[in-house]
Amino acid sequence: MNIARRTLLAFAATLACTGALAQGAWPDKAIRLIVPYAAGGATDGFARIVAEGVGKRLGQSVVVDNRPGANGGLGLTAVQRAPADGYTLLFTLTSIVQNPLLYANAGYDPFKDFAPVSEAGRLPIVFTVSTKLGVDSLAGFVEKARAAPGKLSYGSFGAGSSAHLYMELLQDAAGIQLLHVPYKGEAPAITDLLGGSVDAVFVSARGVSPHVAAGKAKSIAVVGTARAPLASEVPTFREQGYTAMDLVGWFGMFAPAGTPAPIVQRISEAVAEVARDPALKPRIEALGVIPVGSTPEQLTQTMRADQAVWGQVVKDKNIRLE
Repeated sequence: MNIARRTLLAFAATLACTGALAQGAWPDKAIRLIVPYAAGGATDGFARIVAEGVGKRLGQSVVVDNRPGANGGLGLTAVQRAPADGYTLLFTLTSIVQNPLLYANAGYDPFKDFAPVSEAGRLPIVFTVSTKLGVDSLAGFVEKARAAPGKLSYGSFGAGSSAHLYMELLQDAAGIQLLHVPYKGEAPAITDLLGGSVDAVFVSARGVSPHVAAGKAKSIAVVGTARAPLASEVPTFREQGYTAMDLVGWFGMFAPAGTPAPIVQRISEAVAEVARDPALKPRIEALGVIPVGSTPEQLTQTMRADQAVWGQVVKDKNIRLE
């Protein structure tokens, strides 16, 4: 099929969709929201809040379909191959941009294979140290790390994870060298922090806040430009002079590439309404999430900015995953 014919068909589909929207024909059945992670975590919990709210606003059920596996790849592939009709959507993380930078063949292009809908929210992660380390501030940690290059260790929730990439940024910004200990998830990293096997971790405020409250760990900095909902007493890295740590992980909703613009716009508006609903704010913030609700264009800009920063980190540190 030549380019002119593809363009004509896409234009015809958009016109048809616009007419259908005007007549109220879309959506006329349940919408599937694929989450490429297991049920029970913060991603799943937030996705279900968004799905419920968007469903009410669109007048149809939005059913969460968990598709964990292959570091999110199974869920992304399912959406990538789905009809571009507005009935299959994706709810995922910053990893949709990071994985193609880390894997030689991620199997998708985040900008060509998906239509950005909305940045639903942000999830700041906190830098937390073991109380056995004997420091209670970022400045204290940096001082101790500089005095013993390569001696202090940090745990991440996997090689190439956001926690790993953030620590690479911090090491460069602070002029320190740390030993990386990757784990298969956040929970085992926190367990070893509490046991003193590692000195520091980058984890979600939700995952570590009970231990901080019990005095078993100390959170000393949070990424992003705003403090975390579940760690409001913890200053950001920016507040402590580290502006390189401003990027924060996000949750985004996507549709298959080629989904008609009127449908994408309508879903985006519904997500924004959910994110700004004062009745839902406590439920969202209880997950450690900052609600956002952006336009498709704003999500695209965020993706481009993240790709530039993380792409440089991956290149400079020669981080590659199989």
